[in-house]
Amino acid sequence: MKKRAVIIAGGEIDDDLALSFIQNESYVIAADRGLAFLAGHDILPDLVVGDFDSAPEETAKRFLEANPGIEVRAYNWEKDYTDLEIAAVAAADRGYTDIDILGATGTRLDHVIGALQTLALLLDRGCRGRVIDPCNRITMHDTDFTIRRDSQWGKYVSLFAWGGPVSGITLEGFHFPMQNGIITNSGTLAISNQIEEEEAAVHFEKGRLLMIESKDRP
Repeated sequence: MKKRAVIIAGGEIDDDLALSFIQNESYVIAADRGLAFLAGHDILPDLVVGDFDSAPEETAKRFLEANPGIEVRAYNWEKDYTDLEIAAVAAADRGYTDIDILGATGTRLDHVIGALQTLALLLDRGCRGRVIDPCNRITMHDTDFTIRRDSQWGKYVSLFAWGGPVSGITLEGFHFPMQNGIITNSGTLAISNQIEEEEAAVHFEKGRLLMIESKDRP
């Protein structure tokens, strides 16, 4: 079994970033139009899923016909779940608990929110999901965690309550600390914090935190 799963979805994809995540030890899943990116770079995915309503039809057809050994799971476009969710569930079903998702952000905000919902679904399955683009790394947490300044994704760290209030929050090593606080689903209390120590810690008693590590475009 490979070390982790990487899902290439159909949103905006930064070539260099995506290619840096696709390594020999990665189980690669193409979600619909993500196949066009992989085909364009002559990368064979381990699994292709989707209804193929956004992948260029001829590109997908030629690529899959030339590589008949690729596992393909095709769906009717009138399905209940997004291609990304299907890909994420497939990764979890195969035993992967470390799942990186590229190409999940872009102009379609409904799909971006759907990607965040997928992170919650993966957390339910005991998996560590990450939605990544050049300016953001998004994760969801239901237990305490730490962030090292030398490995954070950009300058800012923002925390959001997901699905209900998050209580008993203590932030250590941040510019704006907090002691036994609460974050709700309204307001902007914990947006754009910054790490000031070598390592910052987030402790909380109850709830789920969505964390967005972010930076501005150069």
